[in-house]
Amino acid sequence: MKKADSRSPLVLFSLILASIGLLMIMTTVAAEQPGSLADTEWQLVEFQSMDDAIGTIRPDDPTRYTMRLGADGSVSMQLNCNRATGDWSAEPSAEGTTGSFRFGPLAMTRALCPPPSMDERIARDADYVRGYLLESGNLYLSLMADAGVYAWEPLHSNPAGSDDYALPDDGGPRNWQVSGVSRGLNLREEASLQAKILKGLPAGTVLDNLGCKQAGGRIWCDVQEFGGGMRGYVAAEYVKPAVSPDGSVARGPDLSAERAGKGKFDATGTLRCTEAAGQPLRECDFGVARAGGGYSTVVVTKPYGGSRAIFFRMGKPIGADTSEADGYHEFSVTRENDLNRIQVGPERYEIPDVVVFGG
Repeated sequence: MKKADSRSPLVLFSLILASIGLLMIMTTVAAEQPGSLADTEWQLVEFQSMDDAIGTIRPDDPTRYTMRLGADGSVSMQLNCNRATGDWSAEPSAEGTTGSFRFGPLAMTRALCPPPSMDERIARDADYVRGYLLESGNLYLSLMADAGVYAWEPLHSNPAGSDDYALPDDGGPRNWQVSGVSRGLNLREEASLQAKILKGLPAGTVLDNLGCKQAGGRIWCDVQEFGGGMRGYVAAEYVKPAVSPDGSVARGPDLSAERAGKGKFDATGTLRCTEAAGQPLRECDFGVARAGGGYSTVVVTKPYGGSRAIFFRMGKPIGADTSEADGYHEFSVTRENDLNRIQVGPERYEIPDVVVFGG
């Protein structure tokens, strides 16, 4: 047996279990579970084994191991690349922070997760959970015969309470990037595993963040393909905040166009442009309003009057402020090293990356 600090949750938990005799077996699932655990969500921190040969095991990515305890006695788990569902029951002690705890049989998918993975261990050990302890906001689930303890930390059920799952207007990331999939991520018509699959999104695909919500025991994100494209829902555990070419994650609203419209520029200078086909390039004045992560609006004063606003997202030119009065809507881009050669109808603009990102 390992010697542990008497102040640790593991030792404290063992003493509590011994003192109140929590090795009882629950024979039925209560219709409504204890309020302290009902409708809570948790993310795995570690497994603390009493066997020195095993020690403490921590997941490589805790966000891939989550558990929701429903008030109706249902449990749903994300176990790496697998899902598990079933029942749970608990009977609290007088103080309500400890008690007996049991999982019913779990139905689990059987995908082969890339190693190292804790999915099979957790599913196997669920049959032997007998008690719980709530301490310092964390949940500790104890296995029978002092075999070990699973430590879980709270996972906020309200996506708006998380910077990552919030809308950009609420401080969330402007873009997601598909991550943690080998065959692609399903873009679905609705926020449900039963919803129609619209298409598969390869790893690395960049998506616009249109907001996330809780549905069916997991978080789903409303997304659209970057730069315009199909819109749908993806499971939040398979996306992460997208990193812009400058190494930053763009968060919060993109106010670059609004600031540019008010003449609130972060930098001014000249760049090469021409207003009509066949004319040579010349130096044109510009102002740029930046919103971080390659989100910028560049306003160029045209040689013969007027101006043209060109919009960048994650460092990529995506369009210009053309209108019906212009009589054309063509917009094309070619790249040469760190230079963006942009064609807006007959107009041409050469905008280096340093204008967009700063430096």
